[in-house]
Amino acid sequence: MKKTQYIFVIIGFLFSTNLVAQKKIKSPYNSKRQTPAAMLDEAQRLSEDSPSAAIKVIEKIISNKNDKSAYALLDEAYFILGKIYEDINQNDLAIERYKTALTYTSRKDGDQQALIYYRLGILALEQENKQNANINFDKCINLSTDDLQKYQCETGKIDVLILNNENDLALAELNRLQTLKSNDSLALVQIETRKSQVYSQMDDFTNAALSIQNAYNTMPQEIDLPESDMDQVEKTQDKLYENEKLTNKKKIEIQNSLEYKDKNFRGNIAKENFRLSKIYEEENDMEGMVYALDISKEYIDESTETKLIADVYKKSYEYNLKAGNADAAFTDLDKYIKAKEQSITELETKLKQEVEIVKSQKSIDISQSDIKLQEKENDLMKSQLTTQRIVIGLLSLLVLASLVFFYFLNRNIKAKKRANQLLELKSLRTQMNPHFIFNALNSVNNFIAKNDEKAANKYLSEFSHLMRMVLDYSKQDFITLREEIELNKLYLKLEHFRFRDKFDYTFESDIDGQELEVEVPPMLIQPFIENAVWHGLRYKTETGKLSVSFTKEKNDIIVTITDDGIGRKKSKALKTANQKNHKSTGLNNVSNRLAVLNSTYNKNFSIYISDLDDSKENIGTVAKIILPITSTNQ
Repeated sequence: MKKTQYIFVIIGFLFSTNLVAQKKIKSPYNSKRQTPAAMLDEAQRLSEDSPSAAIKVIEKIISNKNDKSAYALLDEAYFILGKIYEDINQNDLAIERYKTALTYTSRKDGDQQALIYYRLGILALEQENKQNANINFDKCINLSTDDLQKYQCETGKIDVLILNNENDLALAELNRLQTLKSNDSLALVQIETRKSQVYSQMDDFTNAALSIQNAYNTMPQEIDLPESDMDQVEKTQDKLYENEKLTNKKKIEIQNSLEYKDKNFRGNIAKENFRLSKIYEEENDMEGMVYALDISKEYIDESTETKLIADVYKKSYEYNLKAGNADAAFTDLDKYIKAKEQSITELETKLKQEVEIVKSQKSIDISQSDIKLQEKENDLMKSQLTTQRIVIGLLSLLVLASLVFFYFLNRNIKAKKRANQLLELKSLRTQMNPHFIFNALNSVNNFIAKNDEKAANKYLSEFSHLMRMVLDYSKQDFITLREEIELNKLYLKLEHFRFRDKFDYTFESDIDGQELEVEVPPMLIQPFIENAVWHGLRYKTETGKLSVSFTKEKNDIIVTITDDGIGRKKSKALKTANQKNHKSTGLNNVSNRLAVLNSTYNKNFSIYISDLDDSKENIGTVAKIILPITSTNQ
């Protein structure tokens, strides 16, 4: 009797658990909210004018991945993301998003796959990866059922031939396409543009100029030409004039021979005549220079790039000033200053937009991480449901069924414990990145605020490289010591670039060979370097010193970060009330991560922090990190 009651209790428990589990894996999508298809349309609409807003919309689609209608649109969502990153020249991020889009594309949808492979081919071309570009263009041609898409991929393969200086073969292919597309004016513009590139590489400047003229003549007047085609023609013209074998006399001859149709080419006429004015100046033909400048100014309008406007009026101002034309010089100077200010404003806006896009991209990565964790949880829950049904079916065997049940229960408890540890570790890594990104972006804002365009551009370029490393490494529990050293060298370089008047530094390592392949937690050392700079050296009145060294002692690698800053006590005393209430995210995060890592992987990472010299006014700080030289047991 008691056994029977026990069995009914188990059955009731299993059924109740089954219902709870089903509720847990229910789709979070709310039918009253905007549909995924509508959100995708909105993201597409926002992608050009407000890319960061588009990314936020796409993040909502990705977060609703469990809804079938949202899941079916993930390939298009990631494609839009890739195009956004491609537009701001973040090509590595664009490639990553395009490849993710491919994983969600249905095998039946060959045209969508072809479009993605076409974009991957274009990016490979920009990176001069000719083999990869050819592979992607071939896949595009084989998958596409659309003639226009196939034509674009064929022109991509011709671009590979041009890049490879296979000029005769490229010309043969272009002539073949010209015959096939004889009634397509836009295609003929693209073909003539590429023929000009080939002739320029062959030093046949007459035919190169003729092809450019043919491209201009072929452009349709009844419609506005796509911006990408106009850009391609202008870039081709730029490459022609950059050819070292082309003399100034020939450049003048070519430029004066070109005839423009006014509707589409006002900006190009202004640009090319400004270029012509510089050539005349090199030839000491002041009359020709002034004539070309006047034409350039005549064709400037509201659509002209502000940088070009500033350059034109700057040269005109310099000439009028030397010629003694004071009134004209002051007029040109006023227009130059206004254009330059507008150019700086546009650059600042562009930089802010790119920073916002990078920050939004981090949100996408976090959403992806959450989705993967949710998928694992759902898979585990479904596995439990299957196990429970099996146990219910075997309850007639009583004791055997009970043993099986408890066996699976015990195994799942261990799996959950392991999964929870890994989840905590991922969560700590996720917390680390926003803290790091926020501190780094402060430096970018500092340079922008000072209108130090050159420093901002240099810092942003280095910062972009560092961000890619941080984002790549943050997905891993461990990276090699070599990678950690490389990351911290770059980070310290950036910090010194900003605070170069505050401290000098040394970065030394006697670690080599296989020891550089030792696995360490990512972003372990950076918070200590950051604390040394921001809380120790920054407050010194004289130039401080910071030393980072890597040495081997027995079976350990010792990382020592030493600074002669003001010390921990004095730094704490200088903190504001708000700062005292704020917890040290970086160091607390490192301590928590090491505790989880030591527990999960049976490691013995340790940290020691002490004062450098109590007898000095600036006490300084020494931080030691001990890394055991053992392989990680995953």
